Amino acid sequence: MIKNFLIVLVFVLSACNNSVQEVEIKEVEKKRIINENLLYFDYELIKDIDINDEKESELYELNNPQVNYIEDVIYISALMNRNACDHFIADFKINDNQLTLFLKNDSEEPCMSNSKFKIRVLIKNPLKKKYNVVYEIIK
Repeated sequence: MIKNFLIVLVFVLSACNNSVQEVEIKEVEKKRIINENLLYFDYELIKDIDINDEKESELYELNNPQVNYIEDVIYISALMNRNACDHFIADFKINDNQLTLFLKNDSEEPCMSNSKFKIRVLIKNPLKKKYNVVYEIIK
């Protein structure tokens, strides 16, 4: 009787162990490689907007961009009207004196509301160099 119980226990524990490994493998596959000098990226909801309001800017345009150089870090902030359900990832590349910030929408489906968001990006700048910053939004 004890022998049968131990066999069943070993079988159950090995089955649990295999399922945990499968979950860990799936999580690792989802990770993306992003420029190692991209220190931080986020966006904060400011307010919901009505796209028919003429005072509001077009969707997916960066407004009031600000670039600040603090020691060896570049701080970029801007406002953007976009679909409220969008999810963006950021990346950048540097060519000579130009830094191109890419904001890529990786959402699958939009929802029925639009909102204004504040975008914040921190980039490591070991050369402490000032760049002409341009933006590219990939929808």
